[in-house]
Amino acid sequence: MSSQQNKQKDVVNKQMTFALNPKSDFIITDPIKINKTIANDPNYAKSEPAQKTTNFVSNSNIASFQDIEQQKQNIESRCLKKQNKIKHIATRSIAGLKAYTKALKDNQDSLFYKLEINKQTDKNIFLLADGHGDQGAKVSQFAIKQLSDCIFDMIESVDTQPKYVEQLNSNIIASFQRIDSNLANLSNIDITDNGTTMNLVLTFENYLISANIGDTRTFYFQRSDKPDQLGPATFKIKQLSSQHTPEKATESQRILESGGKIEQDTQGFQKTGPLKVKSKKQDIKGATITRSFGDALAKQIGIISLPEIHTFQILQEGFLVLATGSILDMIDIIDICRILTPITPPNSQAAIDCAAGQIIEEARKKAKLQPDIQDDYSLILVYIEIDQA
Repeated sequence: MSSQQNKQKDVVNKQMTFALNPKSDFIITDPIKINKTIANDPNYAKSEPAQKTTNFVSNSNIASFQDIEQQKQNIESRCLKKQNKIKHIATRSIAGLKAYTKALKDNQDSLFYKLEINKQTDKNIFLLADGHGDQGAKVSQFAIKQLSDCIFDMIESVDTQPKYVEQLNSNIIASFQRIDSNLANLSNIDITDNGTTMNLVLTFENYLISANIGDTRTFYFQRSDKPDQLGPATFKIKQLSSQHTPEKATESQRILESGGKIEQDTQGFQKTGPLKVKSKKQDIKGATITRSFGDALAKQIGIISLPEIHTFQILQEGFLVLATGSILDMIDIIDICRILTPITPPNSQAAIDCAAGQIIEEARKKAKLQPDIQDDYSLILVYIEIDQA
């Protein structure tokens, strides 16, 4: 072979090596690894032992190597799970004022939260209960303790993954029913005319489950660049609870079919105050909610403890808000947006503490203008970030 022919062969080999190895870390002599689950698929090549470098180069060979690299990147991308992470949390619970006298009353609300259950960052629970009646404080405390224990047991025994949401929801419903039964049979608390609302929020991965009975409310204020009907462009607002009050048609229908009646209190010759659930046969104080723990007499006329459950996927960071009905009766969502917008995202614990205090204070100021208002005010305010697991 002549010297000229040797030079041409060297040039061809160098071009071939460059084409087969477009990246310095890609080694053509390594075996190609194929997922075992697709090994029988005729569209995929089986793993083969390393072959000697061939003298044949084609664009199709190069494309196949690039496709394999892309598949590897896609698999790695799918394996990166998103999960919620609690950055800041603030709680407030302040006693209301007695009707007309405006002296401080006993606070009947109870709240609880537990972060990083079983040392897992994404697993957190939040509970808020608004007690009513002379024994309302005892009822709300009992329900909080019982429900938190139930949720801890559930997390340890049930796989908290999105595909098991239905099982989680069924367990939550069973837990609510069990607590109502325990209140009646094991608590030694007089629940004749005493009861409590309950809001539960459980977070795992980047999902949130909210369950509630009564008029205590849960919202997620998700950061958004698009305008929302309920608030400024900063937030997209998702309501994660249902109001169980006599004003709701499905709730009032159940009460009426169970032998109850719905009416306002009478003062002199005038009807006053909110609609209440009352008995046609017995003289009871009446309840402004249609689902609760306790309230034994009202349970005979259609009040139930079955929670409504909302499941929500957290796509972006934002504020989780659990608030008693007394707050949202005095101020609205737009007010909360106005307070939260300047601190989004909160850069310190002091910032979120200040926002929680401002929400409570604005509600209390408006309540002072109404002489018959006597509710307590409780709030859980949480800022949630989304991380890659």
